[in-house]
Amino acid sequence: MTQEQNQQQQVREAAELAAHFDVTVEQAKEMQFSEGQTLIWTEAFKLDSWLILMKPSDNPEQPEPFFGNVDGHGWAFLFTDPMHAQVFGRQNNLVTASGNVMIAKMKVDPMIEWLEEIGKSGLYGVRFNEGENGWFTPVDSLRAMKEYVEIQQSRGSEQE
Repeated sequence: MTQEQNQQQQVREAAELAAHFDVTVEQAKEMQFSEGQTLIWTEAFKLDSWLILMKPSDNPEQPEPFFGNVDGHGWAFLFTDPMHAQVFGRQNNLVTASGNVMIAKMKVDPMIEWLEEIGKSGLYGVRFNEGENGWFTPVDSLRAMKEYVEIQQSRGSEQE
């Protein structure tokens, strides 16, 4: 596979993942709230990694994660896929001088631990895929949500 073919494949995979999450959120909107949230979070926790935007800086060797303020609370803006991250980054002018959006990738469990640590210093919550098909939760609910989803999955496996 050539480099261009590889790049095209990565773009296709990112677009498919973005579409999957948009469809999942639309499905969740048609469900009772708790069922819809379980569906969304089940899909989010199936991912190997989550993405976070990095702030453009004068020193590209030491990028820092982007955190924003919504309604007087500090939020981490996380993404399930590069497409959602790119769109948000461009819409919010989080681009480097060369026009790139910097995105960091972190495994889910270490990301949760990192966010919980930052939560001790005032980070209120996380906002996934911010926009029309986004969702959010307080940082201190992430681990409980993950455990809840895992319990629901194990119950579903037992019933099959």
